[in-house]
Amino acid sequence: MKTIFRIISQGETQTINTQNGQSQKSTVVLQELGGRYENTFAATLLGNQITLSANEIVAASLRFTVHEYNGQHYQDITIQDIIKLR
Repeated sequence: MKTIFRIISQGETQTINTQNGQSQKSTVVLQELGGRYENTFAATLLGNQITLSANEIVAASLRFTVHEYNGQHYQDITIQDIIKLR
């Protein structure tokens, strides 16, 4: 999904261990433009971190994946690319 979002919040950056060493991640809450009740997504931003503030407008590409664990299905949302517009 590629669209324009409003930033609701960004969590604190965490350092994680990966197969290639260490990396950083944070959780970003994005809302589609159009009003107070538009779709909202909590997505993971991996790698180089940028600082995002509430109400900033960004263009972002989100990747949705589903995995199964112990018979339950879980959805992950990852930010593939993000650019500040304002």
